[in-house]
Parts: sequence; structure tokens; C-alpha cells
Amino acid sequence: MNRFMADHMLKRSCEWLRLMGYDISYPECHDDNDILEYCIKNDLILLTRDYEFYKRYNKSIFIDSTDYKDQVREVISMFPPDKNKFFTRCPVCNSELKDVDSKIMGSDYNTVKSNFKMVKYCEKCDKYFWKGSHYKKIEKEINTFMDNI
Repeated sequence: MNRFMADHMLKRSCEWLRLMGYDISYPECHDDNDILEYCIKNDLILLTRDYEFYKRYNKSIFIDSTDYKDQVREVISMFPPDKNKFFTRCPVCNSELKDVDSKIMGSDYNTVKSNFKMVKYCEKCDKYFWKGSHYKKIEKEINTFMDNI
């Protein structure tokens, strides 16, 4: 499966693509040379809105739109998602999420624990994810992306 790096102009798209299971890094630095070096070292496809930056790396894709929805559609039209990978990556840090028993959640999550036996957990961010009311909204948005490609 392809692995990606999104530049700083694509943060929102990056988060949505992670929700769809894409392995997509987001740079911690702002220096283009460091980003390119990281892409080369890790064999990543660079997604960028910067045309000059795009021209510097043969495994880059220029994303023309300023609208994150169009940006996501553009990527998924070139690299169709695997629906089995939806909701398997942390939208914040890109780590793979683990399925865990909700019993391990603290007392702040009693409502979640009473409604969900299993949840997703990001070890790096120390965050839990579950199919609450927000899940349906996210799923609807993802389906909108998929319908329009």
C-alpha cells in the first residue's frame, strides 16, 4: 500500500485521509528540504499544493484545489481507499489504532463503557475513539467523498 506525506497546506485533508485508512504523515518541520529528505528516506508520495515544491520530487502529486473536500476526492480518485482500513488510523498522529476493551477506560468514560464493549485506542496520543454520534457524521462525509469520485 502507498504511504504519503501531506505538506502544511493539506492538514485537514490529511486528517480525513487518515480516517479513511491512508498512511499519511504530516511534517513536524516547515523546511521543504527536510520534508523532501524524509519523503526520500521513507519512500513516501508527497502531496502538496506548492507547485515549485511539487516539481522538486518525482514522487509528488500537485493538489490544485483549496477545498479540503476536493483535495480528498483528488487523492482517493488516484489511490482508491480500502474500506476495510477505514477508522484504523489515528486522525491526529497517523498511528494504527488498537481495538481495546472499553473496561480499561477511566471513570470519565462511564457512558462510553456502558454503550460500547470495544473501542479504538491510540497509544501515542493516549486517545480513545468509538462509534458515537460523531461517527455517523464522519461516515456520512466519507460516503460523500466516495460518491463523487
